[in-house]
Amino acid sequence: MKTQHHLALSLGLAFALLATVGCGGGRTDLIPVQGKVILDNQPLAKGKITLEATDGRGGVEGGDIINGEYSLKTTAGSKAVKIHAEKVVGQKKTYNTEDSAVEDVAVEAIPPRYNRNTELAIEVSTTATEHSFELTSKK
Repeated sequence: MKTQHHLALSLGLAFALLATVGCGGGRTDLIPVQGKVILDNQPLAKGKITLEATDGRGGVEGGDIINGEYSLKTTAGSKAVKIHAEKVVGQKKTYNTEDSAVEDVAVEAIPPRYNRNTELAIEVSTTATEHSFELTSKK
């Protein structure tokens, strides 16, 4: 019985160690990238940024934009940049009942030229890790 207890304890510690350290270690090819996102001369309060490899040397990485700043890790190479943010334009009833709760109705606040049809591109390297964007909502 004591041997089973020690075995269970040993296995528990091994799993805890794996969970803490991770399997196979972290990726060593990821480069920290950071910067600012300005929309109409104001820091973008909240949004998402995605970097998509355009040179076949990486995948898609993304992160949050908070108070006009973002930070993420990505592979080196050419990236298409897509920036998204929602803007609340109204409210609607959640259900078609008189006492229904209401929910926000939101639309994309960033023009398609910065996301769906992005014109934004960067080159990421170990010496080029700061990339900021000044966007305008005007066409």
